[in-house]
Amino acid sequence: MRYESHKFYFAPARGTAELWRTAAGMVLIFVAGMALYQLTFALLSNLIGPDATQALVDNTTRAKDSPFATLYILSTFGFFAIGLAMVTNSLHHRSPWTLFGPGAAVVSDALRVTLAVGALFILLALILPRDVEMIRNAELTRRGWIALLPISLAVILLQAGTEELIFRGYLQQQLAARFPHLPLWLILPSVLFGLAHLSPAAAGANAPFFALWATAFAVAAADLTARTASIGAALGFHVANNIAAILFTSLAGPGSGLALYHLPLGMDDPRIAGMMLPEFATLFVGWLAARLALKV
Repeated sequence: MRYESHKFYFAPARGTAELWRTAAGMVLIFVAGMALYQLTFALLSNLIGPDATQALVDNTTRAKDSPFATLYILSTFGFFAIGLAMVTNSLHHRSPWTLFGPGAAVVSDALRVTLAVGALFILLALILPRDVEMIRNAELTRRGWIALLPISLAVILLQAGTEELIFRGYLQQQLAARFPHLPLWLILPSVLFGLAHLSPAAAGANAPFFALWATAFAVAAADLTARTASIGAALGFHVANNIAAILFTSLAGPGSGLALYHLPLGMDDPRIAGMMLPEFATLFVGWLAARLALKV
């Protein structure tokens, strides 16, 4: 009964729920996103010239930890959002808006969950002890952080929204419509989401921990989506997590440019393994807070 309303969420996918179509859609989303990125970059390079283009590449590589590089990386998710809209419209003959669920519920659930989970994270940050002392981000002043905040929040919403619409929107709807009585809609998108966050080159031996955490997060987000029959709760949950991890306290290194504070640890630091249990516990409590906020 807890997922009784889920059937209304995946109803728009029932007409085109063939497995081949869903698999082709996932591939085409990635291909279209990459193609749009390359096309945009090619057009930009013709406008600004080769030297400026090379400078842009040098300053936006994923190895950089500057605010501009982090903003740039997050903004590139917009290309995949466009690819998703194209695939939903052309391959499945339905509006991309059907991936969201009821509009009023999306906005309300997203705001309530973001505020509830965000408040929980602030409380935990204040009362829980830390084994590693945080250090100020030397490349970003507090005034600079505040000035960038509207843009930072916008690109985090873009990045989190794109991931949610692909995994908890498109893929969850398609699989639930094809296998309504099997939990494949919960398991497969969550595993793929975890694998998408597997980065052995950056995290070394810690890579499975990060992938496993991402998988657990995806299970929680899929559960919230099924309980509420809209993408709003999962989106709020994702945004709250990313605001905490991107804007406030981030591991030192690539992608940390927008954070006020850094933990002086790389993704491959051996101490990360000992920190994962509290991270999983925080994720679980965050999921409970989201459910409490929505009474689901």
